[in-house]
Amino acid sequence: MPRRLSEGSVFFGAFFYKSIRWAATTIMGFIVATLFTTATAAMATEAILVHDIAPPHPRYRHFYGMVAEVASRTSGMLTIAINPGGKILYPGQASLDAVRSGRVPLTFVNSAFLQSINPSLGFINLPFTINDEIMMKPGVSERVIRLVQTYLEPNGLEVLGLMRGADTIFVFKKHQVRRPEDLKGLKIRVAGPGVYQEIVRSFEAEPTVIPAIEMGSALEHGIIEGMVTSPGGWGKNVLDAPNGSLVPGLIFYTYFFIADKSWLNGLPLEQRKALMDAARTQVTEKWRTMQQDDFQLISTLVARGATYWSVPTDGLALWKKRVEGVTHKFKSTYPAVIEQFRAIVPEEDR
Repeated sequence: MPRRLSEGSVFFGAFFYKSIRWAATTIMGFIVATLFTTATAAMATEAILVHDIAPPHPRYRHFYGMVAEVASRTSGMLTIAINPGGKILYPGQASLDAVRSGRVPLTFVNSAFLQSINPSLGFINLPFTINDEIMMKPGVSERVIRLVQTYLEPNGLEVLGLMRGADTIFVFKKHQVRRPEDLKGLKIRVAGPGVYQEIVRSFEAEPTVIPAIEMGSALEHGIIEGMVTSPGGWGKNVLDAPNGSLVPGLIFYTYFFIADKSWLNGLPLEQRKALMDAARTQVTEKWRTMQQDDFQLISTLVARGATYWSVPTDGLALWKKRVEGVTHKFKSTYPAVIEQFRAIVPEEDR
């Protein structure tokens, strides 16, 4: 006759079975959650972006605006760390080299350094070639980006944006520039090599390439007597160099937002699109805002005692005459890129 289980045994058995089932469910849930978390972490990306623009500078808010937009568009799956630790580790050419070597995937780089990849890219640095009016015309920035991309793509780089650097200012501690002759014999800092240097030499001055973070020290130690810089750069050094002079359009700094193309193509489509869209909306399309930022900063510096003077329109002919040789030599050496640029901005529009 079968043995009848006691109520206690039945209760214990049911309890044991439910406990096993609960434990199994809990373990399975933990495994699924762990796998999901691991998969999510694997899809999340943190990218390092380097540049050599010394703080404080009005462009910083646009950098961080882009970073915030990327994080928002991707729900935090793509985050960007700008100059980690707040240090400029890759000034000038080094920032471009860091991307090309795979050490970092992103940089904002002064266009002068693109000439190290292809000298033809010096076209955008030629004197009196670009200005705010030209660059704010619909579609011009985008077409310039596509032109530059044709030269960089074979080198594994992708252009994501074009940033207004500045219609630069000559700033000095003692000298006041009013005529081309006032620059003769002076040691002047420029941001990068190539065309910038040729422009300064055309005034019989001595150009020296110095990163923005080293301008103040170079001025203090007599390595330079003045500098070609942005209003942001002037603001950082205005106490040591209070005299500013603008020659509109003579040396117009631009920065390109460059990515390692293989890294970019490896991003999930949503992240890649978010980065490219944010670069367009927060950088390329902010040209007018950046111009206004610079106007405001100059007004602030003047209100605090700095001296600022701009060559009037009817006085530019003398300056243009002195740099004709720079432009002519470049056009003769690199005619193809000049024709490509003319298709974007006809000669009569400049």
